[in-house]
Amino acid sequence: MKSHIQNLAMMSAVIAFASCNTAKTDAKPEIQTETTVSETDTATAITEEPKAETKSVEGKVQEIQNGKDGYTAKIETADKEIYFVTISHSNLKDHTQYKSVKVGETLKVSGDSWKADTENHITVREIQ
Repeated sequence: MKSHIQNLAMMSAVIAFASCNTAKTDAKPEIQTETTVSETDTATAITEEPKAETKSVEGKVQEIQNGKDGYTAKIETADKEIYFVTISHSNLKDHTQYKSVKVGETLKVSGDSWKADTENHITVREIQ
């Protein structure tokens, strides 16, 4: 009985190895494609990206929205202008300057100024 089981196991192994080694060929029709490239003479205008204006503002914190690695504070200056200043470790020139503020505190920052619709934004590079 033991030799019978060994023979069956050996036959199964031989069949498995034999089936793996057979070359399988699929009759696939050969498809020929032709690629054409058309060249057009177009001139592209090279435009420089506008440089960000560096701006410093000081104002009272009106509200804070926490983000992934920092926060955006809405501040109101003495001239009643509203700025949304984004402060994060990765944007600061010296990440050790990072500090958290609370609503009502005065904050003085400088960084890259930009507008979104009618809102004034500053990506803070330095906290003063």
